[in-house]
Amino acid sequence: MLTNPRPSSHVPVRQLSCTPARIPGCTTIASAAATRSSRVDCWVVLRKLLYATLSPLVVALLCLTTTAAYANGRLPGSTGLAIHPTDGQQLLLGLTYGLALSRDGGASWTWMCEEQIEGNGGDVDPAIVVTGDGTLVVLSLTNGGVLVSGDHGCSFERARGPLQGNRGVDLTLDASQPGRVLVLMSTIVDTVDNRPRYRNLLAHSRDHGRSWEILAELPGDLSAETVEVAASDAKRIYVSGTASADPLQGIVERSDDGGLSWTRTTVRLPRGSGSLFLSAIHPTDPDRLWFRVPGLGDIYGVLPAKLFVSTDGAVSFDQVADTRYGMLGFALSPDGTRIAFGGPLDGLFVAPSDASAAPSKVSALQVKCLRWHAKGLYVCAGEPTDPFSLGYASEPTQGFVPLWQRANTCREACPAPSLLEATCREPWEVVAPLIAADTAVCDANVAMSDVASDAGSVAVGASLDGGGGATALDASPVVPEPTGAPPARSASGCTATLLPGVSSPCWLGPMLLVGGWIRRRRRRRPASWRRRP
Repeated sequence: MLTNPRPSSHVPVRQLSCTPARIPGCTTIASAAATRSSRVDCWVVLRKLLYATLSPLVVALLCLTTTAAYANGRLPGSTGLAIHPTDGQQLLLGLTYGLALSRDGGASWTWMCEEQIEGNGGDVDPAIVVTGDGTLVVLSLTNGGVLVSGDHGCSFERARGPLQGNRGVDLTLDASQPGRVLVLMSTIVDTVDNRPRYRNLLAHSRDHGRSWEILAELPGDLSAETVEVAASDAKRIYVSGTASADPLQGIVERSDDGGLSWTRTTVRLPRGSGSLFLSAIHPTDPDRLWFRVPGLGDIYGVLPAKLFVSTDGAVSFDQVADTRYGMLGFALSPDGTRIAFGGPLDGLFVAPSDASAAPSKVSALQVKCLRWHAKGLYVCAGEPTDPFSLGYASEPTQGFVPLWQRANTCREACPAPSLLEATCREPWEVVAPLIAADTAVCDANVAMSDVASDAGSVAVGASLDGGGGATALDASPVVPEPTGAPPARSASGCTATLLPGVSSPCWLGPMLLVGGWIRRRRRRRPASWRRRP
């Protein structure tokens, strides 16, 4: 770890000379006999500087493994999945460049741009849910509050009431009431001793997100991250995060009476941790919980992560697994007997939920998200390295089949006048060529696939590692990548080719390098601007 002050970010490493003016920490000694020792000290500092940049460089390489860079400097891809609570055919997929919706189990997909859902154009992705009547509920990242769509994304309306002016950090659906949605709002209102104070509000809606009321206001010293409701007891609510004054103090707020009263418990997190994310509650035991502990500021999945379990309602915690790099996905099987977890560099692991056996690696997919449904396990993966961006397996140890590939997307055909049409026409003209998709709107009268749309009907024979092998179901044909085409240019017209067939805007590499370095050195980042892994 680099302990000396770092050089100015505008000085390239290759231009650094071994002098105190260039590298803080390099000390010269007046005696001529000590010159060699001084140079050795300088090389030590140089090595530390190079080590400190390894993590950002890994991020940059991850982001430069495709023929076009888009989606706010990130690869076009999937980041999260919400499934209709009673109709498994309706899937809402979070993307780095908007949302994709399928109403036929993944046979066809329509796209909604970031502008439609008030994305912030950065590396944060909004929480999403689909309620029992098919309503889409999305957190607004630019104006705060919640956006609701009752027409499959053709238009979104802002939920009025107490949520306005507050920044949302998480959404969750009450499994016992498919029309009830809970939202966690965490807004910085003050700074005391260089530490933020938050207005933490927990609200719920009983009418599919159209109207809201406040359930509770939680203490302002909590940097809140996640909220979950126990499927077996709707009065059991958990909120997790960290202390604003000490990011290594994990906090869990627990309510046993539906939010009327709360009990706080704490856990000491490992050095370098980012936060405490409640990831699952056992379906029949509300005291059994799983928490992910990511690396500080790790939105790309390149820093080590840990998995904790609590069997007594967050009173005590035990570590049950870890990954060498980021753990962006976690899922609990519907019967509560198995867990799945993984990340973009470690692959996918499955283990008994009672930790009676060690986790086993079942796939080398670049895991971006996981969701375990009654029909099987869904995984967000990373094209083009992986053969799909969303896959499905009725049994994860038997391989995955594609449900969504970036090219299999079209723009929704909405009745005129359509806000989606007006807002997303121009962004789609930019996005479609980058993902090799057709720029036309969806034709609702034409079947998108001859394959059965029921994601549960999966034949045997898929590749065990999620790549290279034959897949049993091709939910819709892949549009081949154009060959021999010039690299896509950025808005400025500037393109940098770093590897054969790999191009990106010329500013992307330096920006990722500087951003990653700053992210490593900052002690704390407000929770409302961090992506939930």
